[in-house]
Amino acid sequence: MKKISIKITTLKDATNEYNETVLNSELENYLTTSCMHTLNKERIILNIYGLENKEEEKEIINLIHKHYETKAKQLKKIDKYDDYFRFLLLILGIILIIISEQLTSFLSEIFLIAGWVVIWEMVYDILFTGIKRKKDLKIYKKLSQCEITFFKFQV
Repeated sequence: MKKISIKITTLKDATNEYNETVLNSELENYLTTSCMHTLNKERIILNIYGLENKEEEKEIINLIHKHYETKAKQLKKIDKYDDYFRFLLLILGIILIIISEQLTSFLSEIFLIAGWVVIWEMVYDILFTGIKRKKDLKIYKKLSQCEITFFKFQV
């Protein structure tokens, strides 16, 4: 169980200064980085202290949960389209390599190199970008379902 303590005295502390329906970017960054090293099955509990208005407590709970639900949906959509893009890159790379086999001049080398570069970009995206995105997705899902408790004083 990962417990994160946050001091929020008013609703304005948790919201963006220009839009009260958006989570404060500093708070978002703090929550996300605090959860970076959580284990797969580990629950996240946010302990918020300093807030005494029940209506604002409900708004903060909704704000945090909705914010991370939206971020998780965005990452899922990116993953979906990224899979299509990776598949197209693989096909393009294979086609370029096949074309290079059919040519016998300087163009053969250019097509061969281009084909392998395209395939490498796809592999790089899977190994590095895709894995980071999946880790972020797990964190966003946990934060969208985290337990939030309020205290009048710091725990």
